[in-house]
Amino acid sequence: MKKVLLVIAIVAVSIISNKSFAQTANANITLSDVLSFSVSQPAALDVNFDTEAKYNNGITSLATDHITVISSRGYVVKAIAGTVTGTAALAPGSVKLTPAIGSTNAGNSAGITYGSAVTLPASGGTAATVITATNTSWSGANSTNKFNVSYLIGAGGTYAGKATGLNVIPVVYTVTQQ
Repeated sequence: MKKVLLVIAIVAVSIISNKSFAQTANANITLSDVLSFSVSQPAALDVNFDTEAKYNNGITSLATDHITVISSRGYVVKAIAGTVTGTAALAPGSVKLTPAIGSTNAGNSAGITYGSAVTLPASGGTAATVITATNTSWSGANSTNKFNVSYLIGAGGTYAGKATGLNVIPVVYTVTQQ
């Protein structure tokens, strides 16, 4: 009788100890768009038209790592002129923008197209596309795309005969996700 009780006790302990339980814990993951944008120094490009060659050829000024974009999706960078000030009434179209990958870029550069000699539209017009990226800026560990911008200002004698003095053509950049 003791053997039978011992066997029943062992079977009962085995049945109880072999039970398993399962529960689910949900990891609720919300993905939101990330978009960050900045235009860095130089905030102003100082150029001086003081020779015949500068009036004829214009002045090219390079802003290194000028635009920074962090985006979780593809994006488009556009530019348009702000309100022009100064005595010469310079036309925004006298400024041409040519972007390129930045000197310290570590972000994803696949799927990026660059405008070339993009004419800066006047305020109130339609902004011109400067950079188009079909992919996120992330390249694994690095999330930042940096871009150089070359400004060609006043080529072809467009400033010849204008009133002298300081003039400002603001360049207003915007970025939107695709």
